[in-house]
Amino acid sequence: MDHALHHALEPSTEYDVDLTVTAGRWPDALAGHVFLIGPSQPTAVDFMFAGPGILTHVNLATRHWRTKRVVTPDLALLGGLTRAVPQPELRQLMVGAHPSLTNVAPHFFGERLLLTGLSQRPVEFDPVTLEFSTFLGGVGEYPEVAPHPLFPGVRTASHPVEDLDDGCMWWCNTNLRPRGASTTDVEGPLWVVRWDGHGPLETWHVPGAHLVQGVHEVTVTQDYVIVTEIGFQQEPGSVAGRNRTKPHLPFTDIYLVAKSDLTATCRGRSVPATHARVPCESFHHFADYRQDGDDVTMYLAHSNGWDLNYALTDADSVWGSGSELPKGLHGFVSAPVDASPVGRYVIDGRTGEVKDSRVFLDPARHWATLLYGRDMRCPGLEHGRYLWQAYWGCDPEMLVTRLVEMYRNHPYRIVPVEDLPSREIPSSLVCIDLDTMTEQSAWSFPAGAVGESPVFVPDPEGGTGWAVIFVHHPDRTELQIFDAHALGAGPIATATAPGLKLSVQFHSGYTPGVRSRDSGYRRSFAADLDDSWRDLSPSVRGTVDGVLAQFS
Repeated sequence: MDHALHHALEPSTEYDVDLTVTAGRWPDALAGHVFLIGPSQPTAVDFMFAGPGILTHVNLATRHWRTKRVVTPDLALLGGLTRAVPQPELRQLMVGAHPSLTNVAPHFFGERLLLTGLSQRPVEFDPVTLEFSTFLGGVGEYPEVAPHPLFPGVRTASHPVEDLDDGCMWWCNTNLRPRGASTTDVEGPLWVVRWDGHGPLETWHVPGAHLVQGVHEVTVTQDYVIVTEIGFQQEPGSVAGRNRTKPHLPFTDIYLVAKSDLTATCRGRSVPATHARVPCESFHHFADYRQDGDDVTMYLAHSNGWDLNYALTDADSVWGSGSELPKGLHGFVSAPVDASPVGRYVIDGRTGEVKDSRVFLDPARHWATLLYGRDMRCPGLEHGRYLWQAYWGCDPEMLVTRLVEMYRNHPYRIVPVEDLPSREIPSSLVCIDLDTMTEQSAWSFPAGAVGESPVFVPDPEGGTGWAVIFVHHPDRTELQIFDAHALGAGPIATATAPGLKLSVQFHSGYTPGVRSRDSGYRRSFAADLDDSWRDLSPSVRGTVDGVLAQFS
């Protein structure tokens, strides 16, 4: 059977189109702006994550859709070098390079649009023109940097978080290095990063956090900055997600750093952390901002045997049959090899004791918890009431033998290997009641279609609001609108445009309004470069000079 994911790596295209409603009726009160980002395809190293960002902006009131490639100084420099420098010289120059691909997530800090990547500093973009403004923090403001004359590596979290009380943003700085001469193990330090939107970064070292896989997301409560380690095994001997030999750890380590220790007098110094651990690995998490005493309530979308750092190749075969993978999956990721729970945990912020845990899961339906949406207004952030979780589902033709065997003995396995799906588990959208961890309503998409990256859009007239989700078919992409609390009734409106088809995307975000606004904050790209680039070849120096002039 044809499937949207079998076409997810087809070449990316820029669009500037108006959507046409093809089914249902577009709500009159639906307004605001949705941003969606992912890696442009094809990629140079045949791995879906390795493409420079491509950003989509949808005006919900006018139904105007614009998709534009992200251009940062890093990407302009990389493109210029690719055109100007002979391949042997370019390959040598790129050893140890960490260009900022800016392809993972949009975030908002007031009216400011921030874009992120897997291993880079956040970037500020103009939300109207979709043009680069500045990196957040100069390279020299980060304690942990992998040096390179043109592309220094600054590893942070793909998901920073805004603090409701303090009016700042929190993220982190890490630097995972091979453990000795190991080709399978890495480790590295953790620094908490605070930014007020205008001044220099503030950082604190957290020696009690021992990272061996990395950090994807940071969250915050009234008293704590919280970091979780992602289920994403990184092996120094594995290139672009290939040749993996070991599974990621089957649990989630959680580190809670008290804000009372993150003070100006302690800046640059070491601060303590509370450690907690819960079963099953995770990608994404958030916490209720308001606490009950020292108790922190966290929500984790567990990956549980879904390995996103494994690139499919022609050497992989379909589990059970041994047949070849469908065409179009080279460089994509496998289907999950187990069902994917969503957990709610109450953790004592002082001791790390997990005082209560509840899990939401129907093993027959809930596979691949990649993305979710939630109410980003203050009451929803203070205490989350509902979560709109999108599941990719499970296509048995994307279950690969090597990964099934790698995760066969997962200690928290839910579905036995012998009972892995032989028929497609469809992609779905579920509204989860977070108080009871039960299903409020749900919708399954047609076979072969995939819904991803939902956002919650509030109703200005006081109604329940809408869940807006991007839906991929093998031949097109649609925007579907649901009553947020009546998903089972199906989409109330569907819109698309002729020829509209996105490649694989990642995260989305909603904001009620956009406007161009110069905050006055800038960091010099020229100052980020090591002066040793001036000793490189004339073609390299000429390219760098041109990019510095363009982004001056």
